[in-house]
Amino acid sequence: MQNVGKAPVEILQNVINLLKNQDKQEEENREDTEAAFQSNFVSYPVNSDIAQHITAFINHRSFRHYKLHNQDVLAITCLWKKHLQQIGRGSSWMVVCEHIHMDTCNVTYCLGYITSLLEREIISFDQPVSGDYYLNPLIIQSAGFTLSTNLIMLILGRNLKVELKQLLADTWKSDRDFLHDVKLMFDTCHKTFGEYGFHSRQHGTSLEPRLTIICLDLICQRINQSSEKLSIRKLIRSQELNKLQAQVLILVLYYQTSREERISENVLVSAMAQNPKDRQSILKLIDSSAKLMVNEIIGKNPLKFNSNENELFVRDATMEKISAAENTKKKLTLKGFLSNSPAFEVLATKQSLEELIISRHEKQILSLITNKCNNKQQASLDKWGFADSAITGRSGMVILFYGAPGTGKTFAAGAIANELDRQLIGLNVSQLRNRYFSESEKLVKQAFMQMREMSTGLKQAPVFLINEADQLIHNRVMGSDASDTTENTIQSIILEELESFTGILILTTNLETNMDDAFFRRFDLKLKFEMPDYASRRKLWALYLRQEISGAKELDTNLLAMEYCFSGAQIALVVKNACMEAITRKGKAQKLLLTDIIKYANLEKPWTKGLCKSIGF
Repeated sequence: MQNVGKAPVEILQNVINLLKNQDKQEEENREDTEAAFQSNFVSYPVNSDIAQHITAFINHRSFRHYKLHNQDVLAITCLWKKHLQQIGRGSSWMVVCEHIHMDTCNVTYCLGYITSLLEREIISFDQPVSGDYYLNPLIIQSAGFTLSTNLIMLILGRNLKVELKQLLADTWKSDRDFLHDVKLMFDTCHKTFGEYGFHSRQHGTSLEPRLTIICLDLICQRINQSSEKLSIRKLIRSQELNKLQAQVLILVLYYQTSREERISENVLVSAMAQNPKDRQSILKLIDSSAKLMVNEIIGKNPLKFNSNENELFVRDATMEKISAAENTKKKLTLKGFLSNSPAFEVLATKQSLEELIISRHEKQILSLITNKCNNKQQASLDKWGFADSAITGRSGMVILFYGAPGTGKTFAAGAIANELDRQLIGLNVSQLRNRYFSESEKLVKQAFMQMREMSTGLKQAPVFLINEADQLIHNRVMGSDASDTTENTIQSIILEELESFTGILILTTNLETNMDDAFFRRFDLKLKFEMPDYASRRKLWALYLRQEISGAKELDTNLLAMEYCFSGAQIALVVKNACMEAITRKGKAQKLLLTDIIKYANLEKPWTKGLCKSIGF
């Protein structure tokens, strides 16, 4: 046979091309073609060339365990074509059945066929399904379907199980090795296949069930091959957990130690159950009367954003046995965090609090902030009933600096970090925006999770800075489309995170009116940076007109401070632009003149309109 040795992807492409040619011929002789179809089952009148390719696909070693029929290959062809055109987008049952020339008027038969494809893991739902589609056929009628990830990889000549197995170390010598490989395997799958998995705005993202089970099977297999000293193996044996119970425990453990959120009941079931029968088996394992719960291995709490559903977590006593909590924190380093977190960067902080050119009032408030962050006088405040846990429910500090651009907000954040002898870590908001809506939500959650980990896991926790925070947090949108819903969900996530943040976080904005009032209630302190007064402006002109600049000593800073109500950033810009012109002159004329400063100061002046009013504090 001419197809022997051909790759599955080539065979499918040949089938697609041949069917396309055959469809053209059918148009010319539609009446004869229609007479050849039967109503209940497939009798697609394929020619001998197409039949030969279909047989080659069925007999290919990668697909023998699926026990495919001709109609299955035609259905796979339909969904493969859709996959090539729009990756991750599903097709309805009717599209699939029409492609293989089934009589879609016989809905019961068609839905039964789609169910058989689901049971054999040839196809998957393109979104989470929580109901029993055996009981309610409307679930299948309204759903979309894609080829299963495993089948897609086999079509491309890849074996997921073999390739994922290579991620595991040859042996696990310690609990740390076990935890590392669990994280590595699932993180790899989420990053590689997560976009094509199950997405739910309420419940997060889970992998396709078949992929989850492959990972869990490989991990359980390695646990059984490991030393008796491995804590997870001892726990499974001492509690006499069966394979499915052990898999539930491992998946809950992974989310708790490696993801930005604990796993919900819905996500766990969606990740592990391909059909309703499996769902019931898994739900029984996390029922309140199940062994995992009764023996206090796993616990559950209501979700923060949905009290009707529970999140699952490994209990502290069990966590200690698995050695997850402490061992994963001992070797945490700031460098290690930042190497895996492109959204964060270390910001230079040379200025001290004393060196800041701001008002006396603003300096006084900043000094109070550093005292608070250093926990100075906290013991005395506790005696007065102001213990942090009692008042705010957290020990961290969330601060908002707002005011006109260039008034020293970012410099003040750096000064605070210096006073506390800590690094200043900036969060790049643009890194949290993704063209996939659900990804943006996940990135925001992940960023706050990482800040929490750095705040609690590092010996010297950094100060975090979100500049131009109004790009991330703003008024909620009154709309119903997907982007509006996603933005509002992100705002809710941030509100919840700020409510219980344990580190030191400073946010700056020039557009405080764009923020929802709910955010202002989450800030421990809100400090407005006013435009610099006359005395501050004189110091700023003197600061930027450095001695190295030829002619700078001759300029009257009193006159400039009186004439121009500029911020520090504006003064720096004017001096830079004036110097760029002065340096182009030659000989003795190559020096900065007052006329140069005035020229560029007048160009900048229109942008200060309305900013220099004396508002006071």
